[in-house]
Amino acid sequence: MDVTKKVVIMVTGSHTKPDNIKECEATWIPKLRNLGFKVIVALGNIEVEKYGQLTPNDFKNYYEFINENTIQFRTFDTKRGLFDKSIKLPAQWVLEETDYEYYFRIDSDSFVHPYRFKQMLEENFKYFPDVDYMGCCHPWMGWNPHEFKRVFVCKHGHIASGAGYMVSRRGMKVALDKMRVLQPFEFQADDWVLGRAMWENGVPLLHDSRIYFESKHRVLVKDYKGIGVPDISENDSHLAIQHYMNGHMKETMKKLKL
Repeated sequence: MDVTKKVVIMVTGSHTKPDNIKECEATWIPKLRNLGFKVIVALGNIEVEKYGQLTPNDFKNYYEFINENTIQFRTFDTKRGLFDKSIKLPAQWVLEETDYEYYFRIDSDSFVHPYRFKQMLEENFKYFPDVDYMGCCHPWMGWNPHEFKRVFVCKHGHIASGAGYMVSRRGMKVALDKMRVLQPFEFQADDWVLGRAMWENGVPLLHDSRIYFESKHRVLVKDYKGIGVPDISENDSHLAIQHYMNGHMKETMKKLKL
C-alpha cells in the first residue's frame, strides 16, 4: 500500500504572514514531497477583503492554483478565513476535483518528521482501514505525552487539534453536510467546527499521540506531573508532528540530521 497516493496534504498559510510557509518550504515540506506525497500550500485571497459582504455566487470559482504547489481559496486571507481555507473549501476541492482518499491538514506552525509521519499513516491504515478522522485529541485527557498512545475518542467537546488532522472522503462528506458556524470566533476555529460535526454525528476521532499540539517553545498545558513537554527533535521521540515550532524548524532539522 502506497500511502503517498492515498493522502493529499495541505499546509495552511497566509499571504500576510509568509515567513511560516517559507520556513516549512525550507525544511520538512520538500522531504515529504521527496517521499512521494502531494503537499500543497493553502492560502486565502487578499482581494476578498475588498469585496465586502460575500454572496454564494462569489464562491462559484472558489479556488485557483497560483503555481503547481500553491492553491488560493476565495476566502479571507486573515484568521477569519481559517474555517474556509483549512477544511470547508479544501474538502470541497478534494471531493470534486481529485480521487484522493484522505485530506491531511497541517498548520504552518507545525514541524513534520517526514519518516515518522509516513510510518504513522502506514500503521494506522493497516490497523484501522476504515478510519475517518484522525489527529491529536484536544482537550488533553491526562495521558503521559512522552508515551505513545492511540485510542478512539467520540466525546462531547473533544476534537482533533489544528496542529494536524486527517479526514477521509466519507468524513469530508459528513463535514460538508453537517458543519456550521454558530459564533463569529468559529470562522477562526476550523478544528472546533469540524470536530463538533464529527462527534455530533458519531464519527470517532482516532487520537494518535504522535501528533502533539504544543512544544517547549509554547506550552499550553501545564507540565504533565512535572516531566516537561516532549520534543520532536529527540532521536528517541515518537512524535511525527509538533505544533508551535515556527522559528525553530531549521535547528530541529539539524538535530535530527535530516
